[in-house]
Amino acid sequence: MALEDVIVEAGTPSPGSPLYQASQINVLQGTEKARRESATLGQTLDHLPGVDTVSAGNQVGKPVIRGLSGNRVRILSNGIGTDHQQFGTRHSPNVEPFLSERIEVVRGASSILYGSDGLGGAVDVKPLPLTFSDDGGRHNGGQALLGHATNNDQNDLGLKGSSEGANWTFAGGLIHRNAGNVTVPDDPTFFPPPSSDPSKRHAPAYTGELDYTDFEQLNAQLGVGYKAGFGELRLRYTGWRNEHNFLLPPPAGKKPPAEGYEGVGQRLENDELRLDAMIPLDGNWTFKPTLAWQRNQRQSNGGGVPRNELFDGTIDIEFDQYTTRLEAEHAQLGVFDAGRVGLEYRTKQQESRGTTQLSPGGQVDNLGVFAFEERTLGRLTLQAGLRQDWTETVGESSETAAPTSFNGRDGNDYSVTSGSFGGSYALTDRLTLASNVGRGFRAPSLFELYADGQHTGVAAVQKGNQDLDAEKSLNTDLALRWRSTRTAASATVYRNAIDDYIYLQDTGNNDNGLPVFRYRQTDAVLSGVELTARANVTETLELSTTYSAVDGENDRTGNDLPLQPADELQVEGTWTPSSWGPLRNPRVRLSLRHNASKKAAPGEPFSQFDNAPFGTASTDSYTVADLRVGFSIGSSVGSPVRFNLEVRNLTDKSYRDFLDTYKGYALSPGRDVRMTVKVPLGG
Repeated sequence: MALEDVIVEAGTPSPGSPLYQASQINVLQGTEKARRESATLGQTLDHLPGVDTVSAGNQVGKPVIRGLSGNRVRILSNGIGTDHQQFGTRHSPNVEPFLSERIEVVRGASSILYGSDGLGGAVDVKPLPLTFSDDGGRHNGGQALLGHATNNDQNDLGLKGSSEGANWTFAGGLIHRNAGNVTVPDDPTFFPPPSSDPSKRHAPAYTGELDYTDFEQLNAQLGVGYKAGFGELRLRYTGWRNEHNFLLPPPAGKKPPAEGYEGVGQRLENDELRLDAMIPLDGNWTFKPTLAWQRNQRQSNGGGVPRNELFDGTIDIEFDQYTTRLEAEHAQLGVFDAGRVGLEYRTKQQESRGTTQLSPGGQVDNLGVFAFEERTLGRLTLQAGLRQDWTETVGESSETAAPTSFNGRDGNDYSVTSGSFGGSYALTDRLTLASNVGRGFRAPSLFELYADGQHTGVAAVQKGNQDLDAEKSLNTDLALRWRSTRTAASATVYRNAIDDYIYLQDTGNNDNGLPVFRYRQTDAVLSGVELTARANVTETLELSTTYSAVDGENDRTGNDLPLQPADELQVEGTWTPSSWGPLRNPRVRLSLRHNASKKAAPGEPFSQFDNAPFGTASTDSYTVADLRVGFSIGSSVGSPVRFNLEVRNLTDKSYRDFLDTYKGYALSPGRDVRMTVKVPLGG
């Protein structure tokens, strides 16, 4: 059983093996991607070293890369940056993993190709492929998905397929997810905690079935490709619809905890339309222009108003974003073996129609020019890039229905140069030493500059700062990688120093009983280690392990940075016997995940629960086991039907994950039995 070979595209001058890249890159594709797929992008990727997820039940999965998340991790759709109003802790990317071909994760500063927001890394989600047949014939295929999860009574029904021809090709898919409330272990609660036993004050406010944790999604994708003598054209549409409730932390709604649950309803919509071309110019250059449009809307009720009471107009933020990217890739050119140069212009026009400002209306314009080149000298591969960006962020009171903290138009301009230099050296045919130094940047968002209102989901009032400077980072990686036909391992250490790091600080004041947080800046340093090892110890048994640890520190105060994941060790054993009678390709995987204890940092979202009469923001260490069993049924000719049964939290462990945003007042999800059937269509 040989390890799968992969080629990476994201974050590199030209496609190549991850073994020889200066940056640390993972690719999730094929059968492994199908096994790891979840309803959220974060949950799909959180098994990777250095990658975690901010969660809220089973409906939120926000990727965390090396301790950075939100506006510091660039989410891409086939190389083009997208925006999902990620200013909120729980604002998950509007991405459907089922409707993608592969997902690439780049760690470390990724501003060279993608501009602002790539301080921690980038996640590039490749859509359903639009490829052309080589034999002149037409080939049709597809897949149907049926899924059910017991913990929250979630049902998934999906369909995707393609029709490939020599000149015209089509691909598309649709998936509906409908889920009830999340269930956590039924531990005791105490309201109020008995004075004779103060330890009871850390008991969760809610246990068992958590009301107001339900959601419903309907996501779709449709694409068409055309190939002619001049090159290739591809037109794609992607739509994402989500309605959900969040269980509110008491007393964010209208009632005290003892009087029961309260929720807040939200409605999210995201549409993307893009036109790509690939035009060979001569034997050396390929021109790849892209035009993209994204519309995103976030509507949220006030505290205590769930989604079944319809939208009450509290928060209503909508933007249109237009991106033009003109990129050219080349093969041998002068001293360079391969590379890419380009120009990207992006404009975002936002309107805030809600009765609460939170994030105002305004406009963000960005122009970037870049070059990223590669040169191989024997066993040494060098990669270097340079980029210049100009960003203007303007808040507009005329585009904001609620009273604003500024009058008329208030603008901020940022001009930043970023670059990277790194390489890899093949010590042997199997062992490679790699290092990279990269400078990244991030322009402050409209929210960070002008936020002014109650953010119900985190039970706090948040205030912007119009004097914020752009964040600038210097990221250094050093990695040792080993790969053979049966084993793979890597050891990576990194340091990411960020000047003018933007963070929320508790002002010590209250507004209607809620803490008031304001954005501040300081210098910060994040350093960490990532260790991985995987080996086929026999023809049927594979063992793997990963260890990740990151330490993020506020230089001014010495305190930890917020939303830093706990140190994590994962161990997996996968058994793949040849057959079980009529069951083909059986596979059994047992996973153990151990997280160390973690103390909440000052300014941490929900840090107030360390001092509340219930719950906690800091978490104890824990170990959780997951079990997965999969097999196929069908003849040896054609694609078989694939069955998967997964049991998450096998022992129904009571625990709180540090990045679970319900940790302040509830436990993390209990045992969850997930069953999926994937049926091939066509041939």
